Amino acid sequence: MPKVVVGHMDDPKSLRPIYDRFYDEHPELKIGCDEFEGEGEFVAQHEGIRFIWIEKGEGEAYLDVGYRTQEGDGEKLPDCYTSEKVDAENLPILQSIAENLDTLHPAVLLPVKSVLSRFDGEITIGDISNEIRLMVETGIDRVNWTSRPKVRRSFELLLENYSQMGWSTKQAGSFESIKVGDQLTVTADEPVRVRGKFRYWWIEDTSIFMTHVTTARRLNYIRNAIAKSGEFRVLTMPWFCYTETEDKLDGVNSANNHVLHITDQNSRTHYHPVQAIGGGKPQHEIHIVLEPSALGVDIQENESYIDVFPEVDDLTVHQKIELSPGTIVYIPPGIGHRIVNAVVSVLGIPGFKLNNTIFLD
Repeated sequence: MPKVVVGHMDDPKSLRPIYDRFYDEHPELKIGCDEFEGEGEFVAQHEGIRFIWIEKGEGEAYLDVGYRTQEGDGEKLPDCYTSEKVDAENLPILQSIAENLDTLHPAVLLPVKSVLSRFDGEITIGDISNEIRLMVETGIDRVNWTSRPKVRRSFELLLENYSQMGWSTKQAGSFESIKVGDQLTVTADEPVRVRGKFRYWWIEDTSIFMTHVTTARRLNYIRNAIAKSGEFRVLTMPWFCYTETEDKLDGVNSANNHVLHITDQNSRTHYHPVQAIGGGKPQHEIHIVLEPSALGVDIQENESYIDVFPEVDDLTVHQKIELSPGTIVYIPPGIGHRIVNAVVSVLGIPGFKLNNTIFLD
């Protein structure tokens, strides 16, 4: 059974084993970490799509007039953004579902209400792909999501069109803040100007040249996926459902990311199986430990660590690894793990697959 690999961004040599394992298991991807200071341009270096995550420091990225984003369901976007109205094709879909909540299966009601909370009758704000995922993950057959045939058709169309909703457009170009946990996406043809001083982690997918992911995904502008006060889980790059093809079983997904505060109370031991549930590439993860204070979290003197269980059928065998900001943990599929008292940016390769997490506690 492959083991986890641990390194630290303050010690570049310690990252080499992570790179080596990564390249063995993901030959289509490039990976690295770098530091940036001053002003310059981020661009894909291998003719693919490069995803960038800020680990330390802060800066700004230039987003031009006409830039479109599905942010804004967390904090409100700056006044230079205008939210787009739902078009004539999609408006009846949301109206039909909103008018028939009493016909819905209880298992899908909560994510549906989350979708509708972004809808004011004319516009939607923010990315609803995670809500779509939650509906699908219920395991309830789609025909049973509602008892009304008309609303069934609305759900069918929503699953096809959800990526068309929630957009806002920038009316004037300017630099905007990027901070710890934020994500940038660049291509060879669409670089982004940046300035500041920060350290970052990047993955470039050399097998694609187009992406559904927008240039900037900033934590403060994205809705917290956890309702409990004092806890957060923000999905900067969630799983996109219903994009699979015969040739690409994982669809458009090659990497996902979420940033979360993991406490002793909300942490659970789990693993992702070697044979991915639903097919496609098995789920690998890279955990990047962030400085809690950079995200307004006070962990005080509590110990931060990850428990690793190499044999998921024998939890008496485990390894405890202490964590600090800058620690990197590469976790292959089939390895049980549980992080406690840390703020972590989790990268999933190819992503956080549906129903692919098996809990052990």
